[in-house]
Amino acid sequence: MKIISYSKSSSLIASLSALAIASNAYAVDNLMSSQSYTGAIIVPNAQVMDTGDISFLYGQGVPYRGKTSELDNILFSVGLFDGFEASGRIVTKTYDCHLYPNVPNYNPNCGNGIRDLSASFKYQLPFVKDWTGFDLAIGVQDLGGAASNFETFYAVADYQPEFVPARFSAGYGKSEVSHGVLNGPFASLEYQPLDFVQLIAEHDSHQFNAGLKVFTPEHYLPLDTQLSFQYQFYTSGNADIDIWSVAASTPLMGFSESRRVNELTLEDKIAVEQAHHKFAGMVQLKKALVDEGFLNVRISADDIGLNVALENRRYNRNQVDGVGVALGIISSYVGEGMLQDLGVKNYQQQNIRLFNLVNDMPMMEVITSAPCYREFVKTGEPCKTLLVRTSDVKKSYAKANFDKEVSRSGFGRTQVIVSPALYHNTATEYGVFDYSLALATNLYTPLWKGAALDVRHVMPLAESDDFEEGEIWGDNAFENEVDRVLFHQAFQLPYNLTTQFSFGQVYGNFLGFLNETQYASNSGRHILGAEYANFSAQDKYDSRGKAILDATPMIGHYTYSRPDWNWQGKVQAGQFWKGDEGVRVTTSHWLGDVKVDASYQTTKAIGSSEAEDFVTLSIAIPLTLWRDMSPDYVQLRGIDQFVYALQTRVGDSHNNLGTGLGVDTGLQHNIERQYFNRNRIGASYYHENRQRLRNAYLKYLEAVK
Repeated sequence: MKIISYSKSSSLIASLSALAIASNAYAVDNLMSSQSYTGAIIVPNAQVMDTGDISFLYGQGVPYRGKTSELDNILFSVGLFDGFEASGRIVTKTYDCHLYPNVPNYNPNCGNGIRDLSASFKYQLPFVKDWTGFDLAIGVQDLGGAASNFETFYAVADYQPEFVPARFSAGYGKSEVSHGVLNGPFASLEYQPLDFVQLIAEHDSHQFNAGLKVFTPEHYLPLDTQLSFQYQFYTSGNADIDIWSVAASTPLMGFSESRRVNELTLEDKIAVEQAHHKFAGMVQLKKALVDEGFLNVRISADDIGLNVALENRRYNRNQVDGVGVALGIISSYVGEGMLQDLGVKNYQQQNIRLFNLVNDMPMMEVITSAPCYREFVKTGEPCKTLLVRTSDVKKSYAKANFDKEVSRSGFGRTQVIVSPALYHNTATEYGVFDYSLALATNLYTPLWKGAALDVRHVMPLAESDDFEEGEIWGDNAFENEVDRVLFHQAFQLPYNLTTQFSFGQVYGNFLGFLNETQYASNSGRHILGAEYANFSAQDKYDSRGKAILDATPMIGHYTYSRPDWNWQGKVQAGQFWKGDEGVRVTTSHWLGDVKVDASYQTTKAIGSSEAEDFVTLSIAIPLTLWRDMSPDYVQLRGIDQFVYALQTRVGDSHNNLGTGLGVDTGLQHNIERQYFNRNRIGASYYHENRQRLRNAYLKYLEAVK
């Protein structure tokens, strides 16, 4: 136990203040505390993580049972949007002990340990600093759940004077944290004499603490990663351990792709490429597109200008990148001479129309003029003639009068999509992280228009003891098998409808069919759809003799998108995979190509008289290169999204594990992911990502030319 008198703590704060006045001014970095928010050591400040950053922290020392207890602290945090951060935390004493005394393999030596999973949020109020000169934030730690060991509601303000590298914070909290921590007024001082060191003093409503943080300066490490170390060396309270932690933060992939970049280093390459339009013909344009790996390339001309159709299977994180590279190449090759030779009447305007295909189906149309787009590439000033359409694209495609000649047909070109597959249960009474990990190898072979063969094999790689045969989750572990064999056929219907029929086997044990149909507005703001499936279980009982029910999900859904906010909201209602009926509401925040979801579901299981409520937090990350290998007859690539999710029960007196309620069929190659670019479509989305179109072409020049 470390004891510091109140007078010594006060003199420490006074000393730090005096040092601050005498030092050179540096910006004060925003770093994670040892709790679930940015802050000092234990108390929060009014700052939040940068939008698009993700952080991982591991440390020891948590206020619990009247003292700072020797508990492990594992924290994931993300800056969701401007002024808002969200965190998920695990606090645990042990990692694989069974805490239930009535379960197999119970270890009495575990004692009365804790294993707590919680979610936290902080929001910095806008405009306050403009009016008052200080920042103000409100937040909650350990929101919801049946057992809230660290529940805290707080408001905090902080002030950073211009003449000193310090941040003064003060706030008030209402807390369930042990021994009154953050239950009342609190304050902190963060002093940064150097751009890699902070000294900290704080009062957490109960005790005085002091510590330091050592970290790498911003932009010092590759990918803008920042590493930090925190150590609390004084406390006036009881402690089994000095609080310490290490943390790493980095921007999520693709988040900066829509920002304007500096093109000065590429001026020569841009000039060389854009000189092609002075002398190139259609043959050279077609060769440039084929050489970059575009498939199903077709070119035609009419009185208005040049029509180009192509399919992108190389830029698989986001179709925007493929469209951007294609537009850059086309605009660099199309000129008055080419169009005049093709008999285009308005050849001076140099109009081009690009059709973006998916499985040889035209899903989007981009209209622009080559000179305008070339200027956009050179200067970054948006091209006013750039128009994106997703409505009636099939009709426009038919009017383009493409002949039957196709350069580099996509028929039969198999994509071998390799990714991890994971079943897990996190921070339960059985263990901190129980898992079954497998290697998923998906062979996806496009056939004729809208048709594809979809086969996936899973090979188990590793599993925790609770996923072994005969254990609590043994029936859920991966097996070495072909778990998916499906034939897909998609069609474009009138009124901007897309439908797909899928027949075959899913989840290794279910045979049947699925139909999903979706409507998307031209802006992309509104997506309305429904799915119906009927799958019969081939093995009617699991290893424990429990009956496996057939699956007949019937779900309607509506998605509203605001690309200017990087946000989507989705509502699903109906009967889900396991027969439970109810509603699931999801708010999605896009950070580049990474999607962070928070969802609330309330569904009533078969035979149950009451609904069960859950909150789920998940992150979906593309695990593939920005520019995959060129699609030959066999193309090896990663997956467009890998999802990791955590779920907790809310609104009940217990926090028992769920039984897979609120689940849809979730095919990998459904309309949303295969045809709608993970629901990132429409004029509004492309308007907000105009700079990403340009940036993709500049990255292509930098990587290839």
